[in-house]
Amino acid sequence: MDEKRYELVEIQVDAELLEQLEKIIAPMGLTPEMLIVKFFEFCADPATQELAISLLLKWKAEQEAERGKPGGGL
Repeated sequence: MDEKRYELVEIQVDAELLEQLEKIIAPMGLTPEMLIVKFFEFCADPATQELAISLLLKWKAEQEAERGKPGGGL
């Protein structure tokens, strides 16, 4: 029998941000959990992996730049 392995990923999201997200994705029939799974699939898919890497690096740089500004960042 083929044993599958699962990883538990916990993502903390601000309640207000989560509410905004749910309003956007609900008409598409998506939940936040479904959206996260689709994001991971996008990152792991060989056809989109390079794009995912470039976007993640871009977002990381933007986040680091925000942290460098007074009052910016997370």
